[in-house]
Amino acid sequence: MDRPWTVEGVAAARTLLSGSSPNLLAADVLLALLMTGVALVSVMLHREPADIPSTVLPCVAALCLAARRISPMAVLVICAGCLCLYQSLGHPHAQPALPVSVLIALYTVASRSRAPVSAVASGALLASAFGSSIIRAGWPLDNFDDQLFAYALSVGAATALGYAVQLSRARTELMQEQAELLATRHAAHEQQVLQQEQARIARELHDVVAHQVSVITALAAGAERIFNTEPEAARQALNSIEIAGREAMTEMRRLLRVVRSTIDDVGLVPQPCLEQLPGLVAQTERAGLHVQLSVSGEARALPAGLEVCAYRIVQEALTNTLKHAGPSRADVLVHYEAESLELQICDDGPGMAGNCHPGQGLIGMRERAALVGGWLMVGAGPSGGVQVRARLPVEPVEP
Repeated sequence: MDRPWTVEGVAAARTLLSGSSPNLLAADVLLALLMTGVALVSVMLHREPADIPSTVLPCVAALCLAARRISPMAVLVICAGCLCLYQSLGHPHAQPALPVSVLIALYTVASRSRAPVSAVASGALLASAFGSSIIRAGWPLDNFDDQLFAYALSVGAATALGYAVQLSRARTELMQEQAELLATRHAAHEQQVLQQEQARIARELHDVVAHQVSVITALAAGAERIFNTEPEAARQALNSIEIAGREAMTEMRRLLRVVRSTIDDVGLVPQPCLEQLPGLVAQTERAGLHVQLSVSGEARALPAGLEVCAYRIVQEALTNTLKHAGPSRADVLVHYEAESLELQICDDGPGMAGNCHPGQGLIGMRERAALVGGWLMVGAGPSGGVQVRARLPVEPVEP
C-alpha cells in the first residue's frame, strides 16, 4: 500500500535499506540510473540548445525512481511536478525519459494503493498535463495535441497494469493463507486420527490379551488341580492352553500388521464378527465357564464396525466373568431389532463389590458402544451376579 513520508514510510525505508530486500533496492537504483542516462542522452541529441530546466528536471524525475517502493506517492508527485514545470516553461515536447518516469511512478502507486487512490492520482495527472498544455499554448487550444492524447492513453494503461498486478499479488497472498490454513487443519485432522487409532489399538490389545490370558490362566489352574488325579483331563487342558496361546499370538500379529501397514492395507485384515461368537463361547467353556448363547430376532449381516464392536463387548464381558466370578455360568443374549442390536451378558457369580472401580475393560466397552452411537450399562443381574447390557444402533449416528 501507499507509504508516504510518515512513521510507516520511514520504517519501510529502514527495512529496505537495512538489506532485507537488497534485490529490489538494487533494481530500483539501476532503473533510476538508466532513466537518468536516457534523459542526458536526450539532452545531448536535442536539436535546440539545452538549458538548465531541460537538463535538471528530467534527471530529478528519473533519480526519484530509486525511492519508488519506499514512498510511491511522493515520487509520483515529484515526477508529475517536473513534467508540468517542464511543459509550462515553454518546451514544446517533453523528453522521452520524463513522461516514462511519471508513468513508472504511477504504475507503482496503482500496484500498491487502493483503487480510489489510483483513480484520483490518474485524474490529477491528466488534469495537470491538460493545464500545462493550456499554459504553454493558451486557451482555447487550436487542436487537440496528439501527444496529449497518447499521454492520456499511457496513463490509463499504467493505472490498469498496476491495479492488475495488485490483484494478482492479493490473490497469491490469499492462496498462500488458504494453503497454510488447510495445512494446519490437515495436521490437526491427522493428529485426531492418530489419537483415535491409538485408542482403538489399545482397546484391541486389551480385549485380545485379557481374554486369552484369562483363558490360559483358568486352564492352567484347572490342569494343576487335576494333574495327579486326572492326567488325561490335564493333558487336554494343556492342549487348550496351547491353542489359546497360539490364538493370542495370531491376534497380536494381526494387530501389529495393522499398526505397521498403510491405511489401504488395513481393510484387508480380517476382523472378528458375530458369526464367530460360537467359537468364542467354546473357547471360554474350555477355560471352565459354562456359557449359554441365545440369538433372537432376524439374524442378518450388520456393518463391519458394529459387528466388531458387539463381538468385543461380549468377549470382554466373558473375560471379566472368567476372572472375577469364579465357578459360575453366563448367559449371552444377542437380539436383532429393526434399527438396533441388543446385547445382554449375565452371570450368576457373587456380583460387583461396593468399592469396585471400573477398569480398562469396562472403559473400553463403553468407548466401543459410544463410538457407534450406542450405550452400555453394567449392574446387578436379575438373579445376582453382574449384568452387561448394550444397545448398538444399526444406522451409524454421531457419537
